[in-house]
Amino acid sequence: MQSRLTLGLLLAGTSISVGTAFADSSCLNVLTGTQSLAALAASSNNCLVIGDKEFFNFQFTPDAQNPSAVASNAISVTTVGDGTQNNLYGIDFGSQLGSLNNLSGAPSSLLSLAYNISYSVEATGGFLVSDLHQLINGSALTTNANLNPSSSITASEVASDHAGSGSTANSTVSINPNVFQEPPAQVGDNLILNVAGVPTPVVRADISQNIRLNAGGGDKVTLSLIEQRFSQVPEPRTYALLMGLGLAALLWKKRAVATV
Repeated sequence: MQSRLTLGLLLAGTSISVGTAFADSSCLNVLTGTQSLAALAASSNNCLVIGDKEFFNFQFTPDAQNPSAVASNAISVTTVGDGTQNNLYGIDFGSQLGSLNNLSGAPSSLLSLAYNISYSVEATGGFLVSDLHQLINGSALTTNANLNPSSSITASEVASDHAGSGSTANSTVSINPNVFQEPPAQVGDNLILNVAGVPTPVVRADISQNIRLNAGGGDKVTLSLIEQRFSQVPEPRTYALLMGLGLAALLWKKRAVATV
C-alpha cells in the first residue's frame, strides 16, 4: 500500500554559490503573461515586468548527467505580487521542475537531479532591491511506512550586486523527511543584501538558484513550485535615514516570518 506525504514551504539555513556569468543586458523586449523559461532565455534582453521590477537575463543549466530530466521549455515563468509588504513583487517558476521515481528501488538506492536557474532583477522608478525571500513546494510518494531519509528537495539561492559593490544575500529552502518546520532566519541565511553586514540595497541583483532533488529507494519526489519575492526601498540616502541597521534587521526578521 502506498502512502502520500505533502512537503510544505520551509526555510533552512545553508547556502551554496555558483559561478554563473551574467551579461550586461537589460530589459528591452517585454514579454507578457506566463512564458516558458526557454522563451525568456532565448535572448538576455527578453524580460518580464511587474510594478517597479524587471526580470531578464534568464539562463538555465540542466542536470549534467541527465540533461533531459528537466527542460527549460517545460518550466513556466510568471510574475506575482502587488508590491505591498505581504504580497511583494516576485517571480514564480512552475510546471515541470523535476520528478524522480524510485518507488521500486532498493532502500539503499538513490536517484538525484540537480540544475541551475539564474536571472537578473532590476528595480526602476528610483527604487532599489533590498532583500529576498523564497519558497518551494513539493511532494513525495512512498511505498514504505515512512519516507526514505535520503529523500529531499533543496533550493539554494545567491543574490549579488551586478554593479560590483560586493553586496550579497543568500537563502536556502529545504524539505525532507526529518524537517517539516523550521524557524525563520536560520544561521547561514542573510536575506538582506549587505556588505559586511551593512544593509546595501542595489539597483540590479543577479540571482543564481541551485535546485537539487533526491529520491531514496521506495520514494517518488516531485518539485512543483519555486517562488522568489523581492522588497523595494527608496534611494540609498532615504533608506539609511529611515531604516538604519537595527531597524533593517527587525524588518528582515518580520518579513522572513511573513513568508513562512
